[in-house]
Amino acid sequence: METLGEKFQRETKYRRGKKPPSSRVLSYPEEFKRYAQAPVVRLPFLQEGTGPGVWGVMIQRRSIRDFLPEEISLETLARLVWSVGGIRERQGGFLFRMVPSAGALYPLETYIMANRVKGLGKGVYHLYVPTFSLEIVAAGDRSEALTRAALGQGMISQAAVVFLWTAVIDRCRLKYGERAFRYIYLDAGHMGQNLYLAATAMELGCCTVGALFDDEVNEILGVDGREETIIYMGVVGVPASGR
Repeated sequence: METLGEKFQRETKYRRGKKPPSSRVLSYPEEFKRYAQAPVVRLPFLQEGTGPGVWGVMIQRRSIRDFLPEEISLETLARLVWSVGGIRERQGGFLFRMVPSAGALYPLETYIMANRVKGLGKGVYHLYVPTFSLEIVAAGDRSEALTRAALGQGMISQAAVVFLWTAVIDRCRLKYGERAFRYIYLDAGHMGQNLYLAATAMELGCCTVGALFDDEVNEILGVDGREETIIYMGVVGVPASGR
């Protein structure tokens, strides 16, 4: 008997001589999501810096799940955010970022739950890419609710910051039909690896998270779970022990 996963893989195949699988688009989303009425926190401008080489960082990368209750600076947060959502190049109307994306469509939205960031109140924030700024989605401590939604994983509340990536499905589906789901998951993998490498380069711990109750996380973020839905998460903080 064919499983749901096997059916998805079969139905989204490209086959020579056949049209790609069709899809019904739910909406025609904007290129960038914005909370127009939300208070905004501008992230600091990042100067070019020195650090460990890429080969050394890749060797050192580990999944770290235990963190000290210490703050990280706003500049450190800005570097982490830039690694997954910063603009690398502006060309031909496209804002190419620090991660690749199928068709340069960038269907993933970056949210941040700040637990311990110096100068930044606890709460949930959304990255507005064009101005490299954070929009306040929900002020206040959401760590307990998000920990429950992540199957009780304590690192969610221990970490200094939690990254949450949602997908605006139709931003990619408009071009790629149902195969868009494959590309969205690939994009999420690129995001997670960049976060790992950036955290490692700054001697921070990082662990990505795929085990979560989708509906509960979507409710925390205030997204509908259909046109926009949670895909992936990652925690970053000061590691409790050496690597």
